[in-house]
Amino acid sequence: MFRKLIAVLTAAAIALFCGCSSAESRGEKLQIVTTIFPAYDFARQIFGDKADITLLLKPGTESHSYDPSAQDIVKIDKCDLFIYNGGESDAWVENVLKSANKVNSLKMMNFVEAIEEEKLVGTEDESHEEHDHDEGEEEYDEHIWTSPKNAALIVDGIKSEAIRLDTSNRDIYKKNADDYSAKINDLDKRFGELLAGESRYFVFGDRFPLLYFFKEYGLNYYAAFPGCGAETEPSAQIIAFLTDKLKDDDTVKTVFYIELSNHKLADTLANENGLQTAEFHTCHNITADDFQAGESYVSLMERNFQTLENTLKKGT
Repeated sequence: MFRKLIAVLTAAAIALFCGCSSAESRGEKLQIVTTIFPAYDFARQIFGDKADITLLLKPGTESHSYDPSAQDIVKIDKCDLFIYNGGESDAWVENVLKSANKVNSLKMMNFVEAIEEEKLVGTEDESHEEHDHDEGEEEYDEHIWTSPKNAALIVDGIKSEAIRLDTSNRDIYKKNADDYSAKINDLDKRFGELLAGESRYFVFGDRFPLLYFFKEYGLNYYAAFPGCGAETEPSAQIIAFLTDKLKDDDTVKTVFYIELSNHKLADTLANENGLQTAEFHTCHNITADDFQAGESYVSLMERNFQTLENTLKKGT
């Protein structure tokens, strides 16, 4: 938090000398700044070559411990549109927006219905004591884009803002957004068909930032750590609980982990039970290689579809 405060104060000082500039004075392209990969991908799909899109969270880095640099905050101060998610990981944003010039911002969580975090059944994290929230405070899961339906709503919201910013290209933005939403909606339909009637539990030997996806398709799960929890060494209680559950007939016989994880616990659980592991990509962040290859929200979710299809086809 101290580093974030220093960054905010430094950026505010820089901004006094930099001033602000319009898209017209910089050239034809709009300047869009985004915090995380889903926001970046949705923006680039909609704006296309009509804007320069900046992703603040570098590919391959841990999303929950991001600290904005002074340069990052100057970019926010000078941009035409700043897109952020909202939620606990973006607590720094409010201070930045207060200190910067009148930033045109869009909060993705405003376009969907947020879901309260769930307690993890049977593990030491069940109480969520490590979060140190005030008693009675509502804790909303921030990983809203993992539901394709939510992703389509966010794309629609960004489309409306793009048209408001640049009416001369409204037809381009509308077509781009509608085309991308159609791809997302097609994935949603296919996920629904694939997962219809699936009542078994999926076991994640990892954090679980997939509440919106699992709620969308009525799926059950067990996980080692909550969605917003810091990755820690698993306790004997967690290992024993998940090992026991993997022996039950009502669990999918594959151990899942998420992207950019060391997946040590998933490997341990799989090895001890003679099972395979599989990655489920949350699309929160992306590897440098995937970023360079041009992977998108849709392509990563397609990867998830193939993983689930292959897993469930095996009857495991």
